[in-house]
Amino acid sequence: MVSFALALAVFGSASAVFSASTPTDPVRLRDLVKRGGTVTGPVLPLNFPDPALILPNGQAPWYVYSTSSSHGKVPYATSHDFKTWTGVKGDALPNPGSWVSPLNPAVWAPDVRQITSTGYVMYYTAFSAANGNHCIGAATSSTPAGPFKPQADPIVCDASGGGIIDASGFEAPGGALYLLWKVDGNSKGKSTPIFIQPLGANGYTLQGKATQLITNDPVDGGIVEAQSLVYWDGFYYLFFSSNHYNTLKYDISYAISKSVTGPYTKVQAHTRHCSFQANAGPRDRKGPPSSTCWVDKYVNAVFHNDINGKNVSAGRSMWQITGLTLSNGIASVNC
Repeated sequence: MVSFALALAVFGSASAVFSASTPTDPVRLRDLVKRGGTVTGPVLPLNFPDPALILPNGQAPWYVYSTSSSHGKVPYATSHDFKTWTGVKGDALPNPGSWVSPLNPAVWAPDVRQITSTGYVMYYTAFSAANGNHCIGAATSSTPAGPFKPQADPIVCDASGGGIIDASGFEAPGGALYLLWKVDGNSKGKSTPIFIQPLGANGYTLQGKATQLITNDPVDGGIVEAQSLVYWDGFYYLFFSSNHYNTLKYDISYAISKSVTGPYTKVQAHTRHCSFQANAGPRDRKGPPSSTCWVDKYVNAVFHNDINGKNVSAGRSMWQITGLTLSNGIASVNC
C-alpha cells in the first residue's frame, strides 16, 4: 500500500476532463528535475514510505509522517524551510492501540490533521486483532510530535469488502470535517471504491452516511487508492494513485467536483501542462503512493519513490514538489 504524500500544503485547487483511453506517455515528476522544474529529491534519503504532510497553525516547522519502518511505528521528520529536512526525530505513535493485531502491529499510511489550535488527530491503517482485516484507527495529541494516544477501537472497518486502508482527513470550506478511505477490494479480486463520510467536531467520530466518490476503471489498472482531497477556488480535487503500487506503472491521477460528495469526474490533463496526473516516476523508477495536502495559492507536496528504482523491496525515500499550481480544475507542476 503506497502513499503519495500529497501532503499538499495546498495553497490551491483544480478541474479537468476524463478520457477512458490510456493516455500517451506523460511528463513524469522526477523527469522535471532535469528540466529545471520544482520537483526535488530525495529530500529524505532513507526508508520513509507514504509520507503525510502538515504545517501546524500555518507556521513552520513542517511535519512529515511515514508508514512503519525500522525507525518506528509512525516516524516523523521536520523542516523549517521546506528545503532541508531533519532525519527521523521520533515516533509519533509508539502505541497503535489494543485493537491492533499483536501478530502484525505495523501502521500504514498515516495522515495527521489539525482540528483545533492545540488538537491533532492521526488516522492510520492497521490489522485488527478481532478479525485480521485492515481497519482505520484514530489517535489524538496536543502537539504534532505526539505521542498520539489511540482510541480503544478502530473507527471504521469493512471485512466484507476486503478491509479498508489509506485514511485521509479533509476540512471543507466552513469547517465541516470528513474522513476518506479506500475499500481494499483488490485483496479479494473486487473493486476498490473510495468513500467519504462526515466526522464530528472531535475529528474522529463518524456521522451520517458514507458516500462513494470514485472507483477503479480499466484505465486505472484495476486499483484506485491513497486519495487526498483538496479544495481551491470552487473545485474539489481528489488526488489518487492507480495501478499496483509495486510496479513502475504506479501513478497519481485526480478527479474534480463542485461538491465535496461528488459526483467526481476523472481528469485527463494534457502533458503541455506538465500535468500532475502523470506517472510520478521516470521509467526506471516507481511512482509515488498516497498523498496529503496543505493549501494556499500554490501546493507543496511530498511523495515517495523506490530507492532501488525497481520495487519496494529496498524501501522508499521521500521527494517533494513546490509550487504545484491548481487553476480552473487543472493541476500542473511548474516547469
